[in-house]
Amino acid sequence: MDLCTKMDSAAEAKTVSEAIDSQEYTRRVVFECNASPSELTNGKIVRVGNPSKVFVPAKDASLSPEAAEAWDKRDFSNAIVTEVKLRSVSSNCPEPVTIGMNLFENGVDLVNTEGWLFAQHPNDMTSDHIHAADNYLNMTTVLPHERQRPNEVMYHPDMGKMKASQITKYGHLTLDNIWENIVAFPNEPYYFVDKDHVVCKIVSANWDRLGIEPEHEAVQEGRWVKLSSEVVNQCIDQLQSNVISKMPLTSFSNLGARFSANVSEGSEYKVVAEVQIKYKFP
Repeated sequence: MDLCTKMDSAAEAKTVSEAIDSQEYTRRVVFECNASPSELTNGKIVRVGNPSKVFVPAKDASLSPEAAEAWDKRDFSNAIVTEVKLRSVSSNCPEPVTIGMNLFENGVDLVNTEGWLFAQHPNDMTSDHIHAADNYLNMTTVLPHERQRPNEVMYHPDMGKMKASQITKYGHLTLDNIWENIVAFPNEPYYFVDKDHVVCKIVSANWDRLGIEPEHEAVQEGRWVKLSSEVVNQCIDQLQSNVISKMPLTSFSNLGARFSANVSEGSEYKVVAEVQIKYKFP
């Protein structure tokens, strides 16, 4: 392969990655809940079967080997859900059924522009209204014996410019991959860090406080920058506590809907909801 062809392939791989970042995907998922009264009282969870087939976008067969490799390296297991809409619903239950979804952990501070739904807990022990239970956020309440319903937007996040910027910069990071491309040396007070690692970018942006400018440091083997282990540890600790742990990422492998209702009689009830999910990959 000549240099020009190699450069074109690298540019295509970058373009593919940028296209994934900017693209909003849409999937319609049917949650079918068949539950006994006790199951509805305790909350019956229905998960998305084979989520990798449902949510992972199809790879273009015409991609170059470099672009295809870049595609295969992308993490499609987590995404930012940008909208959840109820398309249709059917229930033979004589009581209201609240449907919740585990979009992210309850600790994430995020505004739903449609408003969070507060519903009474499905038992007779308390009259308190809650908007989340067991990490499942209330999305909608299905009325007794309800059939059909016009499109209802249940969730639309307002993440603000700062949160959106953090998602763009750090959304791909997890507690597992944040240490990739950081090399430690036994009994040495420094690390070798990939010059393109997010830690280098943070250190560069805070050079006046840290007294270090990675771009002015000698680059080893065309890739590695030597940084103090104290500085690197501080950057990663703050990323984990202030950014990664608060990122509103939806895990598709665990995505499900929780159906709950206060019912005491009957044998089995069926509640079916068709949900439209819009999402982007960080």
